Formats: sequence, structure tokens, C-alpha cells
Amino acid sequence: MKKVFIHAYAAGNLGDDLLIRILCERYPKVQFRICADSSYKERFRDICNLSVYSPEDRYVRRSDRLAGWIRHTDRGFWKWMLKTSCATVHIGGSVFVQHQDDFTDAFRLDEELSARSRRIYVIGANFGPYEDEQYLKSYRELFKRYQGICFRDKYSAGLFSDLPQVRCAPDVVFNYQTDIQRAQKRQVLFSVIDMKNRQGKWGISRHDGEYKAFIAELADAYLKKGYDIKFISFCRFQGDEEAIRDIRKLMKDPDSGRISVCCYDRDLRECMESFTESEIVIGTRFHSVILGWIMGKRVLPIVYDLKTKHTLDDNECPFYLELNNLQWDIKELMQKIDRITPLDTENLIREADGQFRELDSILRG
Repeated sequence: MKKVFIHAYAAGNLGDDLLIRILCERYPKVQFRICADSSYKERFRDICNLSVYSPEDRYVRRSDRLAGWIRHTDRGFWKWMLKTSCATVHIGGSVFVQHQDDFTDAFRLDEELSARSRRIYVIGANFGPYEDEQYLKSYRELFKRYQGICFRDKYSAGLFSDLPQVRCAPDVVFNYQTDIQRAQKRQVLFSVIDMKNRQGKWGISRHDGEYKAFIAELADAYLKKGYDIKFISFCRFQGDEEAIRDIRKLMKDPDSGRISVCCYDRDLRECMESFTESEIVIGTRFHSVILGWIMGKRVLPIVYDLKTKHTLDDNECPFYLELNNLQWDIKELMQKIDRITPLDTENLIREADGQFRELDSILRG
């Protein structure tokens, strides 16, 4: 079997974990390998063609020590994995964001990833935000060494239109297929994020209080209208569960029996059932919008990052909210949500297959 190394954000985020699953399921005759913490051995235990190596593994620790003693280098096991794989797939969404003025460390990691890989491909990413032209210039030079780069929005691809290996296709999650059958009920699914700890160059912490108050007010209004409310956490590490607790404290009846919570940890199926059974999705997490679309729901996106706005603009989404535009009359807003038409995703699903065009040529041959 061909061996392929996956470089991804492995921190218990539903969206990123779903990308990894889609990749592995597409190529069942390929042996994928990833370095992640030990919880991923359980989280991905059902993916037969994926091997998870964690820093706690005795073999990994021993390899790192030997590399340090003999070759005076760190991360010896990681480097060996790159060298012995026929390709590296860097899969993720916001993987090229300039978080600091000095972007040296992040860039050097990507540079080393490229230098030590036999072939390297980027799947499903967006580029930026960034504000330093040197950042863009540095990555333009680095990307010349890549065999294939497929962004998920036209804006990102347009930044590198001079590079023949750069393309654009709809998000990887449009390739997701599920056999889950669950009757739709009168339920609104809220995907939320915690903003109070999102500071720095692209910080949105200043919107935290207003955002949570808005979600609480909208959830209260739907309860009053007879809907069940379900909150979904995509990532415990990034504070989604804490955000849900904060929002419920702001609600008029936080302990109502018609309010439930679904928290992604290891059970992806329960999360997918939450989307399937809901009538409306109020989506802040990027992939909550995509999942709502492909499951034929009425989706109200709340834009907290340019990655979402670029995708919405690509698909001519007629109505969404931004963090600086949450001052709505709730009744009027609910009327607009009632008029939302589920997105026709047939073409998007077909075009999203293009995310894997270069990989298909080497992994399906």
C-alpha cells in the first residue's frame, strides 16, 4: 500500500476531523499516517487505513531520542514519517493565516514540511487574512515547490493566479456522504464559538458580549415560537462548550426541557444526526454552514472570519450576518430566515470533487 502523511490541525475540531475522514475514505487502498495526541487513536479507531502516532508512544519517544543523540536534530520521528511517505497532504481550512508580524516560525514549519516531503499537496485551504506583503511574497515562492494546491475560495486562488499548480474548488466537506436517516423536527440548531479568547492580530473578542446576547435572544424567540433548540459544540479546546454555557445563562429559561446540547468529542454520528433532524441552522462555525447546506436546511450564516465571507460571496449567498451587524429586530430577522431557500448544492458537490484532482492521479493510479 502507498503510504501518505497527513499534516492537519488535530485538536478535536469537528470540521478538521471531518476533512481527515473524507480524505481517508476516498482512498481506501492507501495507508495514511498522522501525528496527533493519543485521543485520536480512539477518535479515529474506525478508520482502518489510518495510523495515528502520538508523542506518548514509546516508539515515537525512542525515535526522537535517537535522532537527537545521533543526528542532533529534533522531531526525528516526524521527519522520518515525511521522508518515508510517497506524499504529504496538508489538509485544513485556515492554515495560512498571518497571526503575527513576525511569521518566521510558522513559515519555517511549512518550508520544512515542503523540503522533507517527496511530494506535497494542499487540500481545502484558504489563504489569509494577512497584512504583510512579504508574507504573501514568501508563500508565493514556497508554493512554487508544491505539486498541487487547491484552495476553497476564489479570493485565495486569485492571490496566486500566476502559479499553474494553484486551483480552486468548493470546500472538501461538500464531498461528505452520509447514510444517516432521521426525521426532521421543529428544531433550530445553533453552532456557536467563543470569542472572548480570540485576540491578537485578527481578534474578535470585542464582539463576544454582543454576539452571545444576540444568540440568546434569538434562541429565546424560537423557543417562544414553539421550536426546540439545540446547541452544537464543534471544538471543546477552542471554547465552544464554554460559549454555550455563557449563552444559556443569558436566556430567559436556560433550563427549558426543549433545549439540548450536542458536543463533538468522538461521536461524529450524533453531530450529523443533529443537522439531519433540524429545520434551521444558525451557523457560526464555517463547516456548520456547509453541513447545513448539503443537508438541505435553511441556513443563516454568521460571519466571524473572512474565510466564511469569501465562500458565501463565491456562492452568491443572499443573506448572512456579520459581527458588526447583529442589531436586528428579532421578529423581522425570523421572518427573513423563514424566507431563506435551501441552497442547491448539486453543482457544488460535483465541483468539490476537484479538490482531489492531483491526488487522484497518484493515489488511484
